[in-house]
Amino acid sequence: MSHWDATYKQYPTKLVPTTKDTHNIPVIFPDWFVTHDKGDRVRFTQFGNEAVWNVDPNGPWVYLQTNLEIPQETLEATLPYFDQLVDLNICTGLATYNRKSVAWHRPTQTWKYRNNRTVHFNQTPTEGTNSTLNSEEEEASETSSNESSKKSDPDTDTAQVEDLLRQAETTVTSAIQKLSSQAGTPEPTNSPLPKASLLLGKSKLSTTEVSQTATPPVSKGKAPVPPPT
Repeated sequence: MSHWDATYKQYPTKLVPTTKDTHNIPVIFPDWFVTHDKGDRVRFTQFGNEAVWNVDPNGPWVYLQTNLEIPQETLEATLPYFDQLVDLNICTGLATYNRKSVAWHRPTQTWKYRNNRTVHFNQTPTEGTNSTLNSEEEEASETSSNESSKKSDPDTDTAQVEDLLRQAETTVTSAIQKLSSQAGTPEPTNSPLPKASLLLGKSKLSTTEVSQTATPPVSKGKAPVPPPT
């Protein structure tokens, strides 16, 4: 039985944690409880296999067996990638990475952005118990996540549909204008009949020819001479 297990059984009375208790328990502690001891409200937590305790929310955490204080740097170093984080708060689990807010996610034991996406750091963690993907797997995972997000983005889908509609409208308008232009200027057809100008010329020529045919003259004022008997 570990020292933590023995301590947990040593204090059967567990108090209901207050908001103040919850906000002052570091996220690195997997299990904890609150009880009364010698008239004080004491918080016991598990740190590895050891039991540590704290009375003052603003005070240090102390090993129960040795009564030695745990340095703040030791608590921070328990979190993976602690050396790449800025403004790390071990109680709230909040920090900054590459000027973006991140938070420690207890269920998965990973760092996540505000949009719930996993943080991919530049190198393997200096400390911590998490096993992480290698850099190539992380980049592939992040690329796949971004592509999936783009495909499922309704704004992107709407923009693509609107673009297709504009292209279709332009194509239809161009086709209508082309058809209207062709209908206004009909193309000549190869008719088997002769042209009207040729027929008209032939008709005038025939009339001239008829008018130019010699006709016998008609004598005016005299009766025709009867033939001899």
